[in-house]
Amino acid sequence: MKSGDFSSGREKAVMNMIDAILTFIKKLTGNLGLKIVSLGLAFLLWLFVVSIENPVMTLSFTSIPVTVENADVMEAQGKAFELADSSRTVTVTVKADRSVLSELSRDNIKATVDMTELDGNRVPIAVKSSRYSDRIQAINPAKEYANVLIEDLAHAQFRIVVETTGSVPEGYAVGSTSVANNVVRVSGPESIVSSIAEAKVRINVSGMTSEIHTDVPILLLDEDGDPVDTTALEISLNQVNASAEIWKVVEIPIHAGFSGTPAPGYLATGAVSIDPSTVFVTGDSKALSSTTSITIPSTELDITGAVGDTAADVNISSLLPSGVYLDSSKSDGIVSVTAEVVEASAAVLQVPYANLTPAGLPEGMIIGNDMATSLVAVTVRGLQSDLDVLNGASITGTLDLSGIPLNENGTVTPGSYAGEVVLALPQGVTQDTAVAHVLLQMSGETTEEPAEGAENGESEEETGNDTETE
Repeated sequence: MKSGDFSSGREKAVMNMIDAILTFIKKLTGNLGLKIVSLGLAFLLWLFVVSIENPVMTLSFTSIPVTVENADVMEAQGKAFELADSSRTVTVTVKADRSVLSELSRDNIKATVDMTELDGNRVPIAVKSSRYSDRIQAINPAKEYANVLIEDLAHAQFRIVVETTGSVPEGYAVGSTSVANNVVRVSGPESIVSSIAEAKVRINVSGMTSEIHTDVPILLLDEDGDPVDTTALEISLNQVNASAEIWKVVEIPIHAGFSGTPAPGYLATGAVSIDPSTVFVTGDSKALSSTTSITIPSTELDITGAVGDTAADVNISSLLPSGVYLDSSKSDGIVSVTAEVVEASAAVLQVPYANLTPAGLPEGMIIGNDMATSLVAVTVRGLQSDLDVLNGASITGTLDLSGIPLNENGTVTPGSYAGEVVLALPQGVTQDTAVAHVLLQMSGETTEEPAEGAENGESEEETGNDTETE
């Protein structure tokens, strides 16, 4: 093949290719208007399909909490505020593609009010979504404004009171209670703060036999003991560590006496009844171990002038040693003390003159020997049980002769004289005034003159019973 022939063939192939391209372009550009219309219809068809598959819709999200921003501007003005109940939540409507709405939840919707925008008693509500904000066509709250309740800001502090609940086992009692911080400070709307009557914490001691330490919430209560709504309050402490000691309980006896003297003719038997006779006490172990009984002072029961049993109610709470306390679940601390007072019995004792020791006998004088066998009658008074054991023959005493008058010579004239008889009687027995007559004579003289004592019934012949009960 010749080189000229080769070149000619190649040129022919190129020309054929160019011709084919020109033919394709002619076909592609042929009827151009119809093709443009077809393309437009296809696009509209696509939009229609898309609108069916992922349409734009609106969706409402209810009860979205309204959050407050810049609340401190109100506090700086000395004001407290809260959103009205009807403004604490809001319904929010979102407009977006269905595919976007399907991905949203209430947690993505935020509603806020900015207190710097407060206008009277209302503030605008702003809403937004934390997701797809660039694909949301519209988002609006159901109402444009939130209503605000405004009042003066109040501050107060309260001492925290500890209260125990439940019951400890038998033989134990709740002792001292305490809190780590005993004051809580509160600020907020004056109407709410002023309704708080006390701050309290409660410790459950059920079944406990040893000291308790626990964290417990602080309760703010009104005067009826009901909880105060603390939603709008700022509180320095929400909970505090509280403790309660658990002490043992022991039973100890009570002792009592009395003071004073009953009315004439009456006597105290010495018997004292105590009701109750024991008391249950509790306290820390050291104080409790050294307390074995309680003694009521005798001054608490005064029987002066009494003509019968005398009683007094005594509160023994103040008589307990430091660190020891009544178990209030078993006793109110009131003890009734009664002293027995009875009318005195009387008896007549026949006491021999020989049992009486002369006192104040004038110098140089003696008592006649004939007095040795005479008897003196003395009335004594006391409890019948005490009188029953007395025997006049064994009773001793004194005969007081110190009051005998002197004659003009400064001496005592021999003769019959009276002296006061004082018997040595056991405790609780008294005697009436008794006088005995004796015959005084000069020392060394003798006389057979009988003693003048007939008015007392004294005689050597009296040999009957030596006590006579009146």
